[in-house]
Amino acid sequence: MRAAGFTLAALLIAGSVGVAQPPAGAVPGQPVPPAQSPVAKADPQLDGHLAAWEKKMASVVNLRTEVGLTRTDSVSQRSTAYSGQVLCMKPNFAVLRLNNNADKTSTDYEAYICNGKAVYVYNGLAKTVTEIELPKAGPGVDNLMLDFLAGMKAKDVKERFDINLFKTDENYIYLDIKPRFGKDQLEFKHLRLALYGPGPATVRAAYLPAQVYMLKANDDTEVWKFSNPMVDIPGVKPEHFQYVEIKDKGWQVVKAPPQPVGGNRPVPAGGAVPAGGAVRRDK
Repeated sequence: MRAAGFTLAALLIAGSVGVAQPPAGAVPGQPVPPAQSPVAKADPQLDGHLAAWEKKMASVVNLRTEVGLTRTDSVSQRSTAYSGQVLCMKPNFAVLRLNNNADKTSTDYEAYICNGKAVYVYNGLAKTVTEIELPKAGPGVDNLMLDFLAGMKAKDVKERFDINLFKTDENYIYLDIKPRFGKDQLEFKHLRLALYGPGPATVRAAYLPAQVYMLKANDDTEVWKFSNPMVDIPGVKPEHFQYVEIKDKGWQVVKAPPQPVGGNRPVPAGGAVPAGGAVRRDK
């Protein structure tokens, strides 16, 4: 199961993706390796961008976007490409489907449904559905997925992560993010987030995520790209994020231990189309 890298990258967009499209031909470049990232103790320009990002995140109720993902193994240097969709709704609803682009059998896929009480992780190759109970919301709950779905404050982001403004250009704002605490360090070493900038070509998409590069704890990498986003879609309800039983032969449902309050285990989450389409490829 490959959920660990998904959590942060996908949920960075959970409160902030909008309707605008990227400018023609404008694609963020390959992120610079972590060793070249600048380190700044205080940066008023960064604070301004974080405040604008926070405001954008707070304004979104639900979002849907197409997702492209490339995973690269650090040992073999083999890359695998996936594509899918994510649908999220505040405060903590999400559904996702990722298909292996090279698989012609429609069996190699991952899907995630979060109904606010539990996350259901579908693994097409293993034919398993893993149910992960979420901790109840309240003081002391430390769950990265819930934090980002609710919309983290700029102050909280700076306290939890070592975050710096790497650079800006005509179309993008590049943020370097590194974990400060062990629970986040278990998931990733370094993350480069490209947000659309407030320039003339991207003003309608300003502070919406365009690409995420993640260096994971085991040195594998993931590059996430987001396209065709839609925000505050009418008619999206909690009913669209409910568990879908798969009755096909050979499938097994496994219940994982409950997520502890303040625990260190990353919780998968996601989004796509309403639940039925998340666990079965559309014909």
